[in-house]
Amino acid sequence: MSDLTSKSTPEADSIIEGSENDAVRLLGGFDSDGMPAARAVLTPDSDQRGKEIHFDPRQPIPVIFLPGVMGTLLADKDTGGTVWRPPNMDAFGSAISGAISIVAGWFANAAKRAKLFDPEQAIVDPRGPVEVGDSGLSEDEARRRGWSTVHRWSYQPTLAWLQNVLDNPMAEGQPIGEWAHGDPKAEGKMAALKSILGTDPADYGAYGSGRAITLDSDVFRSLTRYRYPVYAIGYNWLQSNLLSGQQVLDGIDFQDPHGDQIIRIMGIREICLENQTDKAIIITHSMGGLVARMASQLCGGKNDMYGVIHGAQPATGAPLFAKRFRTGGEDFINKSLMGRDAAEFIAIASNAEGPMELSPMPDYNNGDPWWIFVDKNGKQKMALPIRSALDELYISDKWYGLIPDTSVLDPAGIIGKQLEDQKNKSDVFDHFKKTMRGVVKRQEILVNNYHPNTYAMYGDGALKPKFSGSRQYTPRQESGLPSEELMTWGSVVWQGDIPDGVSEDELKAAVWIGKERDDRQGVLKIVVGGQTVVLTVQKTARRPKDGDHENGIIPGDGTVPSWSAESQGRGLIPGSPHPLVGPNGVKMIFVQGGYEHQFCYAHTWTRWATLYSVAQIAHSIEANGE
Repeated sequence: MSDLTSKSTPEADSIIEGSENDAVRLLGGFDSDGMPAARAVLTPDSDQRGKEIHFDPRQPIPVIFLPGVMGTLLADKDTGGTVWRPPNMDAFGSAISGAISIVAGWFANAAKRAKLFDPEQAIVDPRGPVEVGDSGLSEDEARRRGWSTVHRWSYQPTLAWLQNVLDNPMAEGQPIGEWAHGDPKAEGKMAALKSILGTDPADYGAYGSGRAITLDSDVFRSLTRYRYPVYAIGYNWLQSNLLSGQQVLDGIDFQDPHGDQIIRIMGIREICLENQTDKAIIITHSMGGLVARMASQLCGGKNDMYGVIHGAQPATGAPLFAKRFRTGGEDFINKSLMGRDAAEFIAIASNAEGPMELSPMPDYNNGDPWWIFVDKNGKQKMALPIRSALDELYISDKWYGLIPDTSVLDPAGIIGKQLEDQKNKSDVFDHFKKTMRGVVKRQEILVNNYHPNTYAMYGDGALKPKFSGSRQYTPRQESGLPSEELMTWGSVVWQGDIPDGVSEDELKAAVWIGKERDDRQGVLKIVVGGQTVVLTVQKTARRPKDGDHENGIIPGDGTVPSWSAESQGRGLIPGSPHPLVGPNGVKMIFVQGGYEHQFCYAHTWTRWATLYSVAQIAHSIEANGE
């Protein structure tokens, strides 16, 4: 028997053996062109058994995963050296090397950080490690599908889970796995406690028109008609999400400077072409949601997507990003990765349009102020923005703005050299203001703007106990993190002994005092009302104790505040603010809890909602006659 091989097919040891009179059955797969292929070994002449190759005849619908900010590996396009390869902390060896890299990052100064994280020099690195898990894929095939472009620890277990569960909803005519039953150990850790089939989506936080999927429903029949090859597309998260959106559609090449090898990072359109289909299902995490929305709504990619599923999306931005312009990172790890103080954070963020687009958008918290100054008793003295976060905060060099000291911009001289080479007479601050204006303009276009077949889920603190009438009961519930681990900045609150009677205009007109006017870690000194005032920002994500004044900390997933994520459910979530024009295209929103931002797709509630949403999108293919 000839040796027919393929990167995407199972290994030879996956042969299903039988008796002498039985046929030898080989598990088939698909090659890089989407054609059926199998791998086998030669047999002796005495073995005259028939050979059968079993293939999956279902039409493929690609499922493509877009990671969050900092979730894609980056390299220097000229040297091939590492720009960003976050540690994998799930094994002893990788945890040790990860700890070493974090400690090393602590000592990088602002100029070094600016040089390392130059968006113009960074490119997606497809040479990362791969963990195929129980996906059934070979490492080479997973790598070809882009899995190696994304952080292994954060995402690849999810990719393997998706590949396995989506491709195997039934066996011998019966539903299996999470489709048919909940966690077999009844703990809610390995899977949700309830099956996908027969369960009201409201049990997992859903709002919208969707209902329970039954075994005999058109929705489940539609799901089982297809197979779902799972891909991942990393993107350069330092550049604009608009540019990333276009590259996610079209794909890019990575050329290793140390050799002639060119590695293709396929885009959505190329992936669809190799699967002989017009569209794909897109699943996003965090800022990947903004990339998908830009690709769909701004780059002409809407017709390349059957539907989009957003997880943990900062749909209208997050104040945490703005806070870091005045404080740097929050703890040792964040400080090591993103900067120990404001100057080191600005060195990276002020030239990185992708992260800049995470700043609170014009419709964040429905336009209410989120940059707050209070006196020692918690009484509000100034609240911004009033009309425009761009003018009042983002490009303001006032003491309360994000860039009060413009000397911290461009510590490595990268922007200055670019302006000089272009014979541009603008200075570095002018360049920053122009860049930020472009950021806000793109944000304005995204307001309530989604792919027309969108499903979304987000964390709103801890899992909530259920109620029955007026009597509370505590049923079995999936495991989750406690609320205190899932708090984040809903607004940024600065507190100090501001004199009574000082007006907002007087506070805005306050002056700096001395060389210690700003420690760049959240402590300011100003003179107002003839008095020296020390203002300190809320530095930790801890809710105030009972009886204390509000400090801006609200539930979320530890990173994205619920005020941002819940905007996807405007008009769907009862009691939520109803703007004149709600989110265009959002079919269902899942309000959930118990999971942290980075690993949201590892939680059983998110996984339940993801599978449910994929089934609904698959059904829409036939319902819409596509």
